[in-house]
Amino acid sequence: MSQAQTTSRDVNAEPAGGQGTRVPHLVRHGTFYLQIVTLTVMIALWEWIADRFDTVFWTSSPSGVLRELVSWAQSGQLASDVALTLTEAGVGFVIGSVAGALLGFLLGWVRRLGDLFEPFVLSFYTLPKVALAPLFVLWFGIGALNKIMFSGLLVFFMVFFTTFQGMRQVDTDLLANARLLGASRLQTFIKIAIPYSAVWVFAGLRIGLPYALIGAIVGEFVAADSGVGYRIKEATSFFNTAAVFAGLVVLMVISLAFLAILKAIERRTLRWQTIGETDATAPGEAHE
Repeated sequence: MSQAQTTSRDVNAEPAGGQGTRVPHLVRHGTFYLQIVTLTVMIALWEWIADRFDTVFWTSSPSGVLRELVSWAQSGQLASDVALTLTEAGVGFVIGSVAGALLGFLLGWVRRLGDLFEPFVLSFYTLPKVALAPLFVLWFGIGALNKIMFSGLLVFFMVFFTTFQGMRQVDTDLLANARLLGASRLQTFIKIAIPYSAVWVFAGLRIGLPYALIGAIVGEFVAADSGVGYRIKEATSFFNTAAVFAGLVVLMVISLAFLAILKAIERRTLRWQTIGETDATAPGEAHE
């Protein structure tokens, strides 16, 4: 490397202590602030339309929704309803995810089993799930178990199909090379197939997460005496639009919280992919 190149590299290098060129705070978080501004404008516009055109009966208003939420919180029913719905959706999500991933791994890896059972799984998947809700009441009663199992059923199919497809997409040349190097079938499954399909699994989890909440809410619509879904159904029967929107806001917050947690887990679990990309570009940069 010439002296001029070395001097140029030293000039452009980041000073010791990490005091390099820093991206301004507003640039780094500009999208977040823009989202906050957009949300604020939408809420203000909603309030103005409801007041200006007297659409409160159909659309309610942010102030009316806020009053309902405060009333629920002061009565204590908000905490108990959210806790119940969270439990039903959360446990159902875990059950459906584990069952879907395990069966997806198995049928995707053992092709003969997959070809044998795939038509049966597809046939069951085509059934309208909402129509099965009353049947779940007969099987599991009107308690929380009914909603948990129904949530698990909805999540199961989302995770199963993505995991199954991910296993079928594993690079066969990579598997063949590993076998030639002496790897057993179990070793190729654990060290190649599972990491290779991990992205597909998390895609299924992201898709299935809202379905866990949908299952819990549908179950509460059908048979329940508490829960966020029951409050929405109750508010609908009394034409309380503000309470309906309040329930929807609560569900939205729960969904976003669930997705944020899942995204953090995914980012931590799949760190090896980012590290691999960084390591792959480092040698090229060093030899420029």
